[in-house]
Amino acid sequence: MNAKTIAVKWHELFSRYAEDLYPGRYTLTTCFELAEKGLEIKRLAKEKGSFIAVHNYLYPEFHEIADKVGDSLGLSFTVREACAKRIDFESVFFMGATAKIIVGDSAKVFTADHSSILGCSLVFGTDYQWIENWKKNNPEGILITYINSDVYTKSISHFISTSRNTDKIIAYAAKLYPDRKILVLPDKFLGFVMKTRAIEILKNEGMNINQDLIDIYQYFKGEYRAACYVHAEIGPDAAEIAMLENNDAELIIHPECGCASSCLYKLQTGEIPNAKAYFLSTEQMVEHARNSHAKKFIVATEKGMVYRLRKEIPGKEFIPISEKAECRFMKANTFDKLLRSLMEDRLEIVLCDDCCDPKHPYEDEQVIHIQKSVARKSKEAIDKMLTIV
Repeated sequence: MNAKTIAVKWHELFSRYAEDLYPGRYTLTTCFELAEKGLEIKRLAKEKGSFIAVHNYLYPEFHEIADKVGDSLGLSFTVREACAKRIDFESVFFMGATAKIIVGDSAKVFTADHSSILGCSLVFGTDYQWIENWKKNNPEGILITYINSDVYTKSISHFISTSRNTDKIIAYAAKLYPDRKILVLPDKFLGFVMKTRAIEILKNEGMNINQDLIDIYQYFKGEYRAACYVHAEIGPDAAEIAMLENNDAELIIHPECGCASSCLYKLQTGEIPNAKAYFLSTEQMVEHARNSHAKKFIVATEKGMVYRLRKEIPGKEFIPISEKAECRFMKANTFDKLLRSLMEDRLEIVLCDDCCDPKHPYEDEQVIHIQKSVARKSKEAIDKMLTIV
């Protein structure tokens, strides 16, 4: 197809599924400009043998040029199986870094901008000194670190977890180390929800544990408050208000969401019916919405997910929980940056021979380093998770 044909198609798609998400962004002229760049991206990707992996939360145009759209861990394993020479990982930096850890030297992995631009409030809010003090005070303590974290924090952790399985990992660790402290980090909302669910898992198995043994990282580091800033801005009453306005809808809520802890409490007290609210990873959201008998869903996560849901399941209605649910770090990815990366082979994530401080790895205009020893320890923690659930 030529740029004009693609532009017309994208304009129709974006007008139908994304106009309320990004008002006024997709004029026909803009879609034509994006289509021209999209064609050049695909041409260069084919020339360089690149697999383009795109996170759910990116702008709709990225969904249209992707080889695969998904969440961070799922994409990382997809690119390993793709056996491509090059991976262009369009997301925030730590996700590209996770992909590099998993694929190793079998493929080159590129990110479209610096780690400070494609950042994450969970990464920026992780205080190494605080964690080291916790470990000093709890020398036998167990660290369970959410996949949305930096490489160094992964490397000092016993287990890595995802939004799909953190509760199962906590329960597993509590059974394996019944008298040892557990720290769940770096997201307090996900931590609180998953701790509660882990305790329920253990109770159902006839086990009672001391809940005080499970700590949740809550340290405030500057403006970062142990949470995804997007999910934190979705207030504690947002879900309840949205459900009152859409009483025929189901609520699908990411455990990181700022209303997650409040929703869990209201589910337990019966204020929100159990049959109406579901805590789900982004991939589970797609599965649930496709299989549910419900026709309307309130989506409590970054609103880029709504575009994917609407496009893949067009017969159902998806409502973003908040028009403000937009990540400035994810949305810092642009076609212009991806084009530059493809043309100039920047910024490649490389495994170095421990040449720099693992907490502050080397970075310039062409490469971003990950120490091999740190990558190896991180991968061990990820692999351990995969043997459990």
